[in-house]
Amino acid sequence: MESLPECLDCIQNAAERTLKVLQLPPDENERVMMKILEYLNNADLSFTPMEISFGMFEIIRRETGVDDPLKFLKRESNHHALELVPRANELINGSINPLYTAIKIAIAGNIIDFGVRSEYNLSETLDEVLRKKPFIDDYESLLKKLSKAKTLTFLADNAGEVVFDKLLLERLTNLYSFEKILLILKKYPFGNDIVPEDVSDLGFEEILGLEIIALDNIPTKNYTEQIKTYISQADITIAKGQGNFELLYNKKLGLFFLFIVKCDVVKDILNSQKGDILISFQ
Repeated sequence: MESLPECLDCIQNAAERTLKVLQLPPDENERVMMKILEYLNNADLSFTPMEISFGMFEIIRRETGVDDPLKFLKRESNHHALELVPRANELINGSINPLYTAIKIAIAGNIIDFGVRSEYNLSETLDEVLRKKPFIDDYESLLKKLSKAKTLTFLADNAGEVVFDKLLLERLTNLYSFEKILLILKKYPFGNDIVPEDVSDLGFEEILGLEIIALDNIPTKNYTEQIKTYISQADITIAKGQGNFELLYNKKLGLFFLFIVKCDVVKDILNSQKGDILISFQ
């Protein structure tokens, strides 16, 4: 989807939260923020919010000299999610529909999004999402596609969330015989989205046939074109997170989106409510 002026406000807020984490001297904070505001004032709204955000985050990295400003927070998010894995596995294994429960738990992890908010309660969100009926529920269509699929592309999203994504991928590989699974990450630090370093100790190498692909996330539409290549190579694609929805919405690529609605722009596009969960095929 193309960006709206409200999207730029959200990107500015994300920049301010990131700079707050870095605890720069006030004059340095103001200097970097002015560069970001200049960039946003000249942003091309035909780009998606994620693509514009790439440029914003690159300014922070370049101007502060800090390669991964949210590295500690990402590590903390993974640690927090790992603490909930035993409970998540108990819920999945005790469910009458373990795969559906694993999907909803993976969606619950999408609450961890520093681009939208800095505070969340993962345990409470887990309970809330499990009680909810998805606003769009294309689960049956997902099952049909999975039954014939030999290759899967999985577009990952945030730190912490990826821990629950691994539980979902483990469940999928127990049920279906994939010849290849591509886990798509970003190559360079971007908010609390994961890069290869963030998943190096999470055990993804234990998943048979899984290959991690790190894409250049640069502030142009090249990123979208790279993703399209890996979508076209797979029998089925699952895209996690609202950011991937914003990036690929309405492109008719035949993929499944799993996420929580977290902003007014997406809410209005879908005629949904903030907090709604989706298993949506497009």
